[in-house]
Amino acid sequence: MHTQVPITQNDIDVYTDLGYLVIHNAFSKNRIQSLLAAVNRLIDRALAGDCEIGWIDKGKRLPARVGHLLHPDKYDYAYAKWLDEDLSPHIETLLDDEPVRHSLFGMLANGGGQPYCQSWHRDIGKPGDDDEESFLHRLHGNFLQFNAPLLPEDHFLNIVPASHLRASTCQELEVAKGNGNLNMPNAIELMLEPGDIVYYNANLWHRGWNPNGEKRWTMHCAFWKAKYPVMKHEYGQLEVLLKHIDEMPAVARQYVQNYIDNYPQSDPKSLLEI
Repeated sequence: MHTQVPITQNDIDVYTDLGYLVIHNAFSKNRIQSLLAAVNRLIDRALAGDCEIGWIDKGKRLPARVGHLLHPDKYDYAYAKWLDEDLSPHIETLLDDEPVRHSLFGMLANGGGQPYCQSWHRDIGKPGDDDEESFLHRLHGNFLQFNAPLLPEDHFLNIVPASHLRASTCQELEVAKGNGNLNMPNAIELMLEPGDIVYYNANLWHRGWNPNGEKRWTMHCAFWKAKYPVMKHEYGQLEVLLKHIDEMPAVARQYVQNYIDNYPQSDPKSLLEI
């Protein structure tokens, strides 16, 4: 059953203007429980040696960040069903109802008192370059990513609202040169609970900030309009996805098929070359 929280025109305007959109209570408790169960099944398989993941503390069942959850060794029907039923209406609305392709599908994970502190950054942008602003405008609306927490009190994503379509300031560039400890002007800390989701433009100034190493399981995924060819950072998934694309429900299968159809045979472009 599809999510009962549709994205409105006002939501689209907020996303366009601020570069992010938080939807509270977007998913049911049952959906969150199904995703938690899928993660725990993955941990069980990894502990049994049936797949490989990184660890913060294997004895305490604390995985490190996990990528490629749609690949056959880590795949669980719960992920694809969530994408099919709840996420796809949001993703397609925010990408102008154009065909969508898979890019990245994983989970951010911290814990065990191990600090995780990113520096301030834009994922794709060219901070300080002469053409920074035109580059940001060229990409706007053609891709998105999201964070969706599975555990309570998720406060680890810091962003600078409305920084996604303008050139970086001198102060922002200076802060970004540091190790993350400096305060970024106009930054906010997003507070999310299981069932919430934040869609955001990856070119916002942002950072992941968990200095106390609190336990965090946050689904983290990215999608592009299908007209964009697969790039270097997404490259290498073709053969593994072909192995089990037929196991996926219809919409998730189409997103993956669009990735396959836009897969360059050689020399994929980098993010900065598109």
